[in-house]
Amino acid sequence: MQSLSKKETEVVLKLDTEGLSTTQVRLVKNIHALLAHVLVSDEEAEYFESSAELLKKTAELIKHANFSAQNKQMSYGDQAVEFAVDYLNEVIDENKIQNMDN
Repeated sequence: MQSLSKKETEVVLKLDTEGLSTTQVRLVKNIHALLAHVLVSDEEAEYFESSAELLKKTAELIKHANFSAQNKQMSYGDQAVEFAVDYLNEVIDENKIQNMDN
């Protein structure tokens, strides 16, 4: 079960890792650190490189998802990443990136 709590200067995220492999847990931690880094980057090169690495690690995590591992006869991980990239490109092309902040 996931939970989210907010203090004045920090957000504490908890993730139930039951059912996750050590690789999945490592990637989640890495993605979390990269996300935090991207959000506070103040140099252009660092911002772009960290953003690219964040998306790369996210794609890697998608490929390591349980669904993909349990259905190895099909390359679901690759297909899911390709679908997501196509969708993201479509959204960017249509300039429909939305602010989902409530």
